[in-house]
Amino acid sequence: MTMDDVQRVDDAFDAGSVPHDAPEHMVRHTHEATFNVQRPLRECWCWLNAPNTFTEGQVWPYRVEFISPDNTVPNGFHVGVLNWHYGPFLDFAGVITAVNPMEYRDLKYFYGSFAVSPRLIRPTRLQFWTTGMNENSTEVRLQVDSLIRRRWVGSWSWMQERFWKRFPKWMTKAIPAAS
Repeated sequence: MTMDDVQRVDDAFDAGSVPHDAPEHMVRHTHEATFNVQRPLRECWCWLNAPNTFTEGQVWPYRVEFISPDNTVPNGFHVGVLNWHYGPFLDFAGVITAVNPMEYRDLKYFYGSFAVSPRLIRPTRLQFWTTGMNENSTEVRLQVDSLIRRRWVGSWSWMQERFWKRFPKWMTKAIPAAS
């Protein structure tokens, strides 16, 4: 995949860019996870890019919203659509900056997004890659980038491990098996 293959808005919509330097009291943190789901690539991609995957079943008072700033672009996982996930101790607002169907999606969080407190954890980016391994198996890779206060690195890593560990089970359960 080349950058020419990816639909991008980075140049036109720089508000989603990650700061070049972390504030002095923070370090860069990356959480990566790769898992295999015993479902076809097309089904996995559709599930990952269906807004209701992330909006239905949200526990109150948490919520996820998709808002398109352009009437010609539907709400959902399309380049330029704004995404906001919020609730107590959580405020992740960003923009979809790249979508390459069946392969890649990039969500950049705006400066000011945070988990727990802006002084502790600031997510900057969420990326997904999908690869069909065979007709009934898909590899899903994700990467969450954050700026984080050094002493919170262990706690944030633990929280990310626990949250994303459940993700392939949710995906497998939500996507019907082929008959």
